[in-house]
Amino acid sequence: MSSMIETRQAILEATPEGTMVVRYRPGITLDKEGLAEVLAARERHCELAGCHKVLAVFPQEADFQIAVMTEDHYKGRPIIDCTRFLAIAANSVMHERMASLYFAYFPQSFETKVFVEEEEAMAWLTEKAANVALN
Repeated sequence: MSSMIETRQAILEATPEGTMVVRYRPGITLDKEGLAEVLAARERHCELAGCHKVLAVFPQEADFQIAVMTEDHYKGRPIIDCTRFLAIAANSVMHERMASLYFAYFPQSFETKVFVEEEEAMAWLTEKAANVALN
């Protein structure tokens, strides 16, 4: 399987360090169907690569349909069994607050954390993976 997967709303790439990086396309309006496509692509990758850490990167100008905020998109999906950590790089304060609110309403069985900056999000994932490796 290629280490790069394209969906209508995002490009997913597995790094050699074991991080699944999901980069949402500039100019998109994130919708429930698009999010479901990304989760399905992550599930397919998961069947081959097992558990992973995920970095989701949103462009600063991204928009979303309000319906995205009203349901737990992970509930009942096999993706919850192969996701260890999810970091969101929101790239704007508004998106950071919306993502934080979403995970406050829909806490997950895996650790999640929302950041404004991509570098902070990746550093958190690296630290989490190092702590798991030490234990």
